[in-house]
Amino acid sequence: MFTVVWLVKKHPDLSQEAFTRYWIEDHTPLTAATPGMRAYRCYPMVSHDGDAPLFDAIAFATFDDEDAWRIAEQSPEFKAAVADAVNFQDTGKTQGFNAQEFIIR
Repeated sequence: MFTVVWLVKKHPDLSQEAFTRYWIEDHTPLTAATPGMRAYRCYPMVSHDGDAPLFDAIAFATFDDEDAWRIAEQSPEFKAAVADAVNFQDTGKTQGFNAQEFIIR
């Protein structure tokens, strides 16, 4: 499996609750429509220890392989999700990277 990971920073004008609501209720259906995506997992922060974390959420999108991702990221569905990101994310601080998954248990 091939996974795209996003470390998401919320838009500074939104509370964590408003950010989470928009992300899950409005944005997630756009992202989940991406062709070839096997799974889409979202983890908005609900609490933290110590100093505030650098990010407010993490998301994982899983594909069969990197080729499937490269096709998916060019799709109109994924482009619509990217265009919507400005509505709830600080896109200048949100980061993404590609990862190989190792399931230990």
